[in-house]
Amino acid sequence: MIWDRVYYLVTRLRYVDKRKRNIFRVVIKRYRGEEITTSDGYTLKAGDWYVQLHFHNAYLAQLLRQSPRHPMSWAAILTKNVRASLPQLTRYINQHPKAAQIQVVLGTTFLYRGAHRLGFEVADIQHLIHRLFKAVSARVVFLMSHPYGCSELFKRNAQLVPKRVYISKEKLNRFHL
Repeated sequence: MIWDRVYYLVTRLRYVDKRKRNIFRVVIKRYRGEEITTSDGYTLKAGDWYVQLHFHNAYLAQLLRQSPRHPMSWAAILTKNVRASLPQLTRYINQHPKAAQIQVVLGTTFLYRGAHRLGFEVADIQHLIHRLFKAVSARVVFLMSHPYGCSELFKRNAQLVPKRVYISKEKLNRFHL
């Protein structure tokens, strides 16, 4: 929890829900990566405003600690909370002062399986240094937030490959409003 508070302050994260019951937190900022084009034709290029999507790892860890130690129950909990959180995320983005300038929502995670069913697209991280940095940082977050972090990390190491998950704001509105 202490690490989560420090991370929250350093990254300028914002809660989607003031009660902190949403699985997502966000940062709205200018993009600095390689160009990304969504399947519905929106292009995110350097300098564009976008929503950087983050899982609320401390909240997710709390949910996992309260559930049976079984990967299927954890997957069900994650899926249920993501589905429940997306409409509120969509409203948050639409009500933001920069809403008119935001066209894409983008996150980097190794929890991307099933993202297509929610309207998101998944892509590899192209830049090698960025990919390595994300792989290491995602494993550190996993160790700190997963109730059985160390043992699960060794069991699932091959599955912990971070990918980019993104969706246009328009598609997010169609799917989740």
